[in-house]
Amino acid sequence: MPANTPEQWIRRRLHAGDLLTVEAIQQATGVTPRHIRRIFQQCRDEGLTILERRQGRSKAFSLPAHQQQVTLSDLAFDADELRALTIATKASQSVLLDTPHAPALQRAFARLLERVRPVSYVFDVDEPLQEWHFDDQATDQIAATCFRQIETAMDERQSILVDYQRGKDGHVSVGRRLDPYCFAKRHRAWMLLAYCHQRRMVRTFALSRISRVEPCPECYFDLPENFIPDRYFRSSLGAITAGECYDLRLLVEPEKSLFFRQRTYHPTQQIEEDRPDGRLVVSFELEGLEEMRSFCQSWGTGITVLSPAVLRERLLTDAQTLISRYTGQKNP
Repeated sequence: MPANTPEQWIRRRLHAGDLLTVEAIQQATGVTPRHIRRIFQQCRDEGLTILERRQGRSKAFSLPAHQQQVTLSDLAFDADELRALTIATKASQSVLLDTPHAPALQRAFARLLERVRPVSYVFDVDEPLQEWHFDDQATDQIAATCFRQIETAMDERQSILVDYQRGKDGHVSVGRRLDPYCFAKRHRAWMLLAYCHQRRMVRTFALSRISRVEPCPECYFDLPENFIPDRYFRSSLGAITAGECYDLRLLVEPEKSLFFRQRTYHPTQQIEEDRPDGRLVVSFELEGLEEMRSFCQSWGTGITVLSPAVLRERLLTDAQTLISRYTGQKNP
């Protein structure tokens, strides 16, 4: 029998993220199932969300991730660790901007600074806040409710049904069944990496285009043991695709060559030729023709696509369309 009351024991274990069955609670506390149900109802009355799922022949109870609490009373940091933690927290505030986690991170960071400032003699913890800047421009607009619902399903390994608007034609796919694996931030867009039962493969979905989320009752999944998110993005510049892999070769003009010398835009990037006139031939191995098209267009006249031919033709068509729009026309 624990030193504290059964109610305190149950609350502490729920807040710690445990998955509790009635049998486990009985064994630990000695109380009856009726008493346990009464405690769960008290928690619900106070605003806690008690999640239920099957675990074998029993029901298991837990709290969603955003309602769990952890007490860390014996942590100690040296000056380098504290400085790095302060910088990382400021960077995280930028990354999590416009997500439901941004306010929680701000509250947690404020409590950390409140505890640290009076006892920090080695360096001023406010200095990193002034010395480091991270881009805090807004990302795509996402529905906080959908974000939370997906995250809860992700924690519970539960399938979901979503209404999803395709980017290429605006068509809304209703009730699409997904197994949510993980979130990913690509540039300024939040993506969901999920197994699509319609396509029977892992795909990326823009969170900004998900308008409804509904959990699938009694439909749970196991995350593949070999699932590594980086593998799915390694061959793309943006969203993952199941398309053909292309050898993208670019002729880079001298005024843009420094960017490709100093920055790696993709792990497969290679400088094949460094020409005497200052131009470079740069190659990539990539999937996703639309992402390649956007990447190349962002460089304007600073690059010329040498291959693949299908991308050259697409860019030529786009250029001809622009010429027709801007030639001999008055302002619309």
